[in-house]
Amino acid sequence: MKFVAQSLKFKAQKDLLGRRVTIISTTFQNTSFILPSIRAWDAFARKIVKRLKPGYILALSGELGMGKTTCVQALARALGIHRLPSSPTFAIMRSYRLPKSVNGIRRLIHVDAYRIENENDLVVLDLEDELSDGCSILVLEWPENVPNWILRHDVTTLHITENKT
Repeated sequence: MKFVAQSLKFKAQKDLLGRRVTIISTTFQNTSFILPSIRAWDAFARKIVKRLKPGYILALSGELGMGKTTCVQALARALGIHRLPSSPTFAIMRSYRLPKSVNGIRRLIHVDAYRIENENDLVVLDLEDELSDGCSILVLEWPENVPNWILRHDVTTLHITENKT
């Protein structure tokens, strides 16, 4: 496998190959994918993007280091975003503008709830208002840290685990 021109982007991601991603959703058929390469992550993201529309919330669940941020990066590439998303663990939220609209989407909001200890910490982010602009989607890492917020919204969950088969 070659990681030549993009070796900086994928330097730590070689360990993420061969992950199993299970989609739990009413929008998508509940199914699992095994992603053996960065190319497979990108192909998976392109399939997801075809179904996204403004206001969509995608939750990424999995143990630390399973590839949640890698998934966000693949989604960003599929949406045409040139700036590679990094984990917003300390910033909690980052926003990325698309160079051109995709399915009416013009902005990707990336939230990392890893450090959220109380769901009230999400209030200051005003995510409902952020999504009400009619052109944004939200990708939320660590949804298990904000279960009540998740229950109040229509969310598709991607659960990322090691492929043990």
